[in-house]
Amino acid sequence: MPLTEKKVLDSNNGLELQDLRNEEINRVCFKESSFHDIDMRDTSFAHTNFVNSKWEHIYFSGVTINMIQMGGTIFENIVRPKAEKSHLLGEPGTGNWVNVEPVMFKNSDLSTAIFDSCNLTNVELKNCNIDGLRIDGILIKDLIEKYKNRD
Repeated sequence: MPLTEKKVLDSNNGLELQDLRNEEINRVCFKESSFHDIDMRDTSFAHTNFVNSKWEHIYFSGVTINMIQMGGTIFENIVRPKAEKSHLLGEPGTGNWVNVEPVMFKNSDLSTAIFDSCNLTNVELKNCNIDGLRIDGILIKDLIEKYKNRD
């Protein structure tokens, strides 16, 4: 059952989409729904429950996430696009746009997080509590202390 009779063609691949641009959708239940070929550029979510949701092939660039509880969340196969080519080239809604700005975590509690097989090249930690932080089983705080006292 369509939400609207209005239609629009996706300029990237010619898919016919229901045209819900500039609509305000409130108090809707999408429980157990499936979304495909969705263009949600410039969309805002507030007071939204995504518990046990599965997101795949998401063009997630230039997004701000604030006040989010992410216990039990798993991020897999996260990629930074190369400067010249998007990894999601041809996906609906991307417009072939590439964002190569760094990803930032601010005022976040990542305690007990596990980074497994991650490329952390040029990662910078600023003003962070590193008590108990280990890399390959080695306490980083101990390494820093040894470095500072190497004289």
